[in-house]
Amino acid sequence: MDRELKAFLQRLKRFTAGREDWVVLVEGKRDKEALERFDIEPVYTMRGKSFHDIGEELSGRFKGVVILTDLDRTGEEIYRKLTKILEGYGLKVDGSFREDLRRSGVKFVEKIPKVILEERWS
Repeated sequence: MDRELKAFLQRLKRFTAGREDWVVLVEGKRDKEALERFDIEPVYTMRGKSFHDIGEELSGRFKGVVILTDLDRTGEEIYRKLTKILEGYGLKVDGSFREDLRRSGVKFVEKIPKVILEERWS
């Protein structure tokens, strides 16, 4: 798991560092904090906003969105709905990082730092 998770983080960091017109979209504050611990930015949280409000706001600032919702049932549903809505606002959507996260065995974005630390000390 450790190798896949580190590869996921490195790929996401390289992707966002090279594309200032893209943003990573996560569900909540703890997800954002987890990614920022690994210097991944910009990260935008949904913060209880409607999907259309998110689409409107992001389309005015970015050309693409990496949707990184959790890999539980709720996160999957959010991903499907957001993809359609964001594409309707003319945004490109990248879901490949969710698949990388799935391969790592981590289901919840906010758990990434804990998993990395546990692997390091075991």
